[in-house]
Amino acid sequence: MGIENQPPDAPAWRENLNTHLICPDCKQVPPDLIEENADTICANCGMVLAERLISYESEWRTFNSDEGKGEDPNRVGEADNELLLTNNAGTMIGGGGPNVSKETRKLKKAQAMQLENKADKALQAAYAQVESWGEKAKLTGPVKTAAKMYFKRVYEANALRGKQTDVILAGCLFIACRQLRTPRSFNEIFGLTSVPKKEIGRAYKNLEKFLTKAAHENIQAVEGSGGIANREVLEYRGTQSTKPEDLCGRYCNMVGLNFRVESIAKALAKKIPTIEGLAGRSPLSNAAACTFFASWLIGFGKPSKQISEVAGVSDATIKHAYRYLLQEKERLVEDSWLGEQPPPHGGFGDLKNLPGA
Repeated sequence: MGIENQPPDAPAWRENLNTHLICPDCKQVPPDLIEENADTICANCGMVLAERLISYESEWRTFNSDEGKGEDPNRVGEADNELLLTNNAGTMIGGGGPNVSKETRKLKKAQAMQLENKADKALQAAYAQVESWGEKAKLTGPVKTAAKMYFKRVYEANALRGKQTDVILAGCLFIACRQLRTPRSFNEIFGLTSVPKKEIGRAYKNLEKFLTKAAHENIQAVEGSGGIANREVLEYRGTQSTKPEDLCGRYCNMVGLNFRVESIAKALAKKIPTIEGLAGRSPLSNAAACTFFASWLIGFGKPSKQISEVAGVSDATIKHAYRYLLQEKERLVEDSWLGEQPPPHGGFGDLKNLPGA
């Protein structure tokens, strides 16, 4: 119905971004639809509009008559946990609250003993360690999940024999951080896990080989059975060494610098390969120097000592790398970095803001 054809008392039209499912035969708006047996059916003509939908029917059972008064919504089955080896599907005996009978307690105990899996216990202990490290380092959920999945693959294949669990977990966490573009240095992983840097490096190299080989074998198995392997998903792409621009964002955030400083620091870090004195140096010191340079350039200068604390490099190292940036400031600084900076962060870019070396 167009706006010009609406009655005078009709409410003002507003755009509705929701997707409406209507019957193509009846074209009734609003549609009269019925959901039955995971199917969506038109109540007017009986046409099936959608099949195999998620069933929203009750999945709870209660045995109040057996267990006493009060609600006892015990779930029928638990969802599978892809991080564990045991299939969790099936009926689980519920607790039943304070009024649970002795028989139920015995059944629960017997079922727990039957489902006990030593492999799952080992995995759960490893996952708890990853969670602990992740919380301490403020890592995101996807990074922790990726580290757990890498460890599970190694555990199932019984690879890296003789390596301690903490060493393997440290390597998995290091790879997960790189794969999800939140890289951490060997020094940071060492400080987090207390695993020596040499051990982390060895585990990292062995894990890369194992994951690459496992992905290749998986693709061959799919294609050998006549299937079409999605290489974009199944292939494992080896991680590249951390670049300075990957670290600038985290350093800026940790010392309280705004997004404008971060964007300038990243753009400056991308020019590092063109600077003879800095190309090939540690990405930690280069990223710290770029953060220091960008913060002073637009008037939000942070002391090099404060940046050194979050970067894990010495104050003298930052100043040494900063000298090379200062020497080529005329070539490195872009016109958009100078003058009044766009809101909301503001600032005023000027080469005179830069402190001497």
